[in-house]
Amino acid sequence: MIEIQIHPSDIRRRVRYFFVDRRRVTALLLLSVIVLMFVIASMAAAPSVIRRVYKSTHLRSVRQEQAVQRERLKQHVDQMVSLEKSLDEQRIRIEKLIAVYGLEGGGRIGQGGDASSMAGASVDIHEELEAARRRQSMLEESIDRLQHQIDMLALYESTNADMVKHTPSILPIPSDQFVLTSPFGSRVNPFTRAADFHKGLDLAAPKGTAIFAAADGVVTFSGRYPLRQSVNWWRYGNVVVVNHNDRFITIYAHCDAVNVRPGQQVKQGQTIATVGSTGWSTNDHLHYEVRSDLERPGHYDPIDPRIYILNYQWNNEEQLLIGSRSSKDYKNFDPLPSAFIGRRRV
Repeated sequence: MIEIQIHPSDIRRRVRYFFVDRRRVTALLLLSVIVLMFVIASMAAAPSVIRRVYKSTHLRSVRQEQAVQRERLKQHVDQMVSLEKSLDEQRIRIEKLIAVYGLEGGGRIGQGGDASSMAGASVDIHEELEAARRRQSMLEESIDRLQHQIDMLALYESTNADMVKHTPSILPIPSDQFVLTSPFGSRVNPFTRAADFHKGLDLAAPKGTAIFAAADGVVTFSGRYPLRQSVNWWRYGNVVVVNHNDRFITIYAHCDAVNVRPGQQVKQGQTIATVGSTGWSTNDHLHYEVRSDLERPGHYDPIDPRIYILNYQWNNEEQLLIGSRSSKDYKNFDPLPSAFIGRRRV
């Protein structure tokens, strides 16, 4: 038994006595030791807890910052994708002009990659940023190359203005009035049901639709070609032929009305005839051919007119450009009658 006495400072107050047995003293000492150990352990663990809390808070902040950066990166990549699409459209127009003018050395403009492979595909934001930088570098190179081609074309057009005026470059009928029913190339002939090579475009349109001259030139033939001279050309029905400065000849066949006469000068966009179904024709349409002597002077070989239509965009222009660069077999092409060619300039 332990006796505890408490003596007040005032001697007039009585002394207080407390008696504690040994079990309670032992329990009290044990509790004090436990509390003391808990305090010591807490003090020892406090730095690591603080570090964990700091790391968690910092990690959360970093993740939030990465989310903001990734969103900004996505917006940047989306802008680059839009620019790539616009550049690709411009590239095709420029390459068509290069093909039309017969220029070399233009080169092809590079294209960007798939947007899905740039942003959001990698967990590491640094890898995404590096991919975006590479994409931006490719775009800058493409823009420089495009500008080089534009400068080259501008110089060519300024020094060859007359040649440019006589180069077929527009759709021969209104763009909202036709349906392409037979393209340039191999097909099954609708009359013989045999395979043959279609030397132009069949553009179905309502009867009476205006037909435009594709470029400045001189009408060398208009009307129906005599049957006794050529069955094949007689099948073209009413036809108008325009010679463009002896470099190109355009043919407009199966016309209804013919508005021009041989020897007449015509301007690009001038109405020269109307759509009809004369000759061998299954319906109202314009058969349009472009012939050039650029590859074989004096022969006027047929070429795909879609390459020479710059005011209308076809669905497969990339393939058309590739096809225009391939070698051609001219054995199956009918030579033009001398009446179509007219008098060549010396």
